[in-house]
Amino acid sequence: MLNAAPKGALLSMAELEQYKAKRNFKKTAEPAGGQPGTDKLLFVVQKHDASHLHYDFRLEVKGVLKSWAVPRGPSMDPEERRLAMPVEDHPYDYKDFEGIIPQGQYGGGTVIVWDEGWYEPAVDDKLKDKAAKEHWMMSNYYKNALKITLHGHKLKGDFILIKFKEDKYEGGWRLIKADDRYATKEDILKKDKSVKSKLTIEQMAEKEGAEIWNSSREQKVATKDKPAEPEPQRNINDLKKQGIKKAMPKSVKPMLCTLTKEVVPDEGYLYEVKWDGYRIISYTEKKKVRMDSRSALDYTKKYPPVAKALKELGHDAVLDGEVVVFNEDGKPDFDALQTFNGHETPINYCVFDILWLDGYSLMHLALTERKAILEELTRDNEVLRFSTSFDDGEALYQQALDLDLEGIVAKRKDSEYVPDARDNRWLKTPTRKRQEFVIGGWAESDKSRAFRSLLFGAYNANSEFEWIGRSGGGYKQSEMPGILAQLQNLERDKSPFVNKVLDTKGAKTHWVKPELVANFEFATWTKTGRIRKPATFLGFRKDKKADQVVREVPLSDAQEEAIKADEPAAIEITQSKATTTDADSNWPKIEGKKINSEREFEFAGQTVTMNNIGQELWRGITKARLITYYHQISAYILPHLKDRPLSLHIKQDGANAPGFYIKDMDGRQPDYLDIFSDQRRHKKRGKRDRIDYAVCNNEAALLYLINLGNIDLNPWSSTINNPLEPDFISIDLDPSDGDFGKAIKTAQAAKKIFDQSKLQSVVKTSGKTGMHLFLPCQGFNYPQARTLAEKLCDKIAQQIPDIATTEVTISHRGEKLFVDPSQNDYADTLAASYSVRPYKHPTVSTPLNWKEVKDNLDPGKFTMDSLPERLEKKGDLFENLRNVKWRSSNSKILKGLL
Repeated sequence: MLNAAPKGALLSMAELEQYKAKRNFKKTAEPAGGQPGTDKLLFVVQKHDASHLHYDFRLEVKGVLKSWAVPRGPSMDPEERRLAMPVEDHPYDYKDFEGIIPQGQYGGGTVIVWDEGWYEPAVDDKLKDKAAKEHWMMSNYYKNALKITLHGHKLKGDFILIKFKEDKYEGGWRLIKADDRYATKEDILKKDKSVKSKLTIEQMAEKEGAEIWNSSREQKVATKDKPAEPEPQRNINDLKKQGIKKAMPKSVKPMLCTLTKEVVPDEGYLYEVKWDGYRIISYTEKKKVRMDSRSALDYTKKYPPVAKALKELGHDAVLDGEVVVFNEDGKPDFDALQTFNGHETPINYCVFDILWLDGYSLMHLALTERKAILEELTRDNEVLRFSTSFDDGEALYQQALDLDLEGIVAKRKDSEYVPDARDNRWLKTPTRKRQEFVIGGWAESDKSRAFRSLLFGAYNANSEFEWIGRSGGGYKQSEMPGILAQLQNLERDKSPFVNKVLDTKGAKTHWVKPELVANFEFATWTKTGRIRKPATFLGFRKDKKADQVVREVPLSDAQEEAIKADEPAAIEITQSKATTTDADSNWPKIEGKKINSEREFEFAGQTVTMNNIGQELWRGITKARLITYYHQISAYILPHLKDRPLSLHIKQDGANAPGFYIKDMDGRQPDYLDIFSDQRRHKKRGKRDRIDYAVCNNEAALLYLINLGNIDLNPWSSTINNPLEPDFISIDLDPSDGDFGKAIKTAQAAKKIFDQSKLQSVVKTSGKTGMHLFLPCQGFNYPQARTLAEKLCDKIAQQIPDIATTEVTISHRGEKLFVDPSQNDYADTLAASYSVRPYKHPTVSTPLNWKEVKDNLDPGKFTMDSLPERLEKKGDLFENLRNVKWRSSNSKILKGLL
């Protein structure tokens, strides 16, 4: 039967129906699973082979199991950040379950207990009882950051569960092993047997008499053996009379959705699957059918099976939905839809709204009332498929992730149908970001390909065509010459974009009239309104006109919070500005500097725009020379910058000219520069409540920051993985009179104290007249680190009282060296290893071997001319700053000083 949906499509819909009838542990009457019987908080990791193999990480809190799905499983390597998607709470007794969940139930598949044990909050002030620990857990859970200590068979030591604001997986957390004595690069997942039954998951699946987990809730689930019982039918003729007598509208512009970064959980919304197809408004009157695309193009002849089903509906109606082709796996296949030939491929019209029926306009009715009418109208129709609504948006989103669907849509239950409206009544949350854009040019290829990349954009609120990004992948080699021919027919001399096109990687660019619309998939938006990293081409969209393609940027956090707080009237959807500038920001100083020259350079696959590279920073030494130095030593400095927020010290007029500081990137960062968004600790009038710190994780970011005006780089002593805990303690030796000999003697005295206490340490020149001492550590917060630094500084100063002091008041120091512990507070910084310093000459803050700390040591010989050769000979003398064993052993010793 040509019109019937393929088997795979039916199974896909059935899986979604199973979701609707799944266990909801908050609402069903099934056992919640007894009460916890120990003062310790328990954890379990269950290996779960369902629609895909994954690991369920569960923590006992207040009688339930807080749960995350970890697709790749836990890791004991601190360098790994494993995705952890939050899922619904599970009952306490579920922690012991291993066996079979029957197919047709939520999570159907095989489960083993891969690991279990107990856990506790990783805090120094030990919480007295279980209630206090649970209170700490819930407080930090809602802050999206947990650090816990696991006492399991396989998982041991400290772990971090944290949700990063800029994570490419919207809504996802990360499970990270902290650096401690249990950390290892060995693959813990190779230990694949259950800690209870000692069976692998494959053996459990074959085990006779394996335990079965069933929900006690009655379910109406469609399975291969038993179809779902139909709901009692209601009279469609009675239902339609809720509407208003009105002639059929001649044309309706579809109601639109506002993009959100995360699911908005709200009882006022229903949630639906976002189908990956063509949006169609269909008109059926006296068996005459018209199917309009979003841009009012007539697609009736393109989809004969759908037109036939509408003709046979038996009612006059105006419907809204998506035309979808399902593949053999039951998933929407947009490529197959584009090549649909009208006869051979089964096709469906997934309808989700009804606007008019048999002489009655229904647009003023609430969504729930319209959906009830639509469900009756399309009941048992094999081509017109009713798009089911669900109550739990977060669980549906997880299901969409599991089934690799496009995303979900949230609609207010009381929403009327308002043509062409785009506001908070309808919201969409994609699992993968896809959007239509208009092509405005292409970049030539220096290889055999027809072109290197397409340049695309969209129209803003002022109807201006803005460049947004580029796409270099997703093209079939055989189709590229044809695409190029289309582009060449539209070629023009000038750029159609109102803004500057970046990241062309030096390729020759051609411009075209903005007429071709294409669908692209991409990672995420940047705060500047661009696409982060190149997008993937998915195909052309002929159903949409170019001037209808507008920029869709997710709602701001404030707007989403307003929706969650049920304040729909307060939400106004507007185009946000690309950047924000706080009062007294120093960004205008950078943006106001005259640019005398500008060139693009490619570093590690990224294009960085450099300006004024001929400017002298020191006499006879240009900015180009500084950039060359950092390019040469990037492999050595980047590990010491990785994941560490930076305070930017801008010296754009020269090394010895006045400078200024920038902490907040204010949305101006390029795609390749990472961001750590932190709450402002001290609120200031005229400044926003958050600070977006730069994080330099690649060479392009490094050289962008140097071009910006930084001569040195100044990172935190903690990382974004655990921002409240530094992983080293620093001591700054600062001679009041600039006498470097005093710094040498003080460093030597400090080394004796470190050796007596068996503390491991590293040392470097400051790049000016002082020295920096570092002790790797872990498990201390900033106040504790500051206390430890002060105690160590006191001991050092007492060894050489004639040379050194810890006196804070400058006038009281005389000519003594200041042993400074003050750089151990939150967000404080010291110059990174291998940083050139803005000093009289381009000297470098250089790591030393302790044997080099002698009376004849000359810091002036360490310059950006000499450092590359030194690094080749000696390597990175500061690599032990990241040594896990050093951190662990030092921490045990340092705890005795607190």
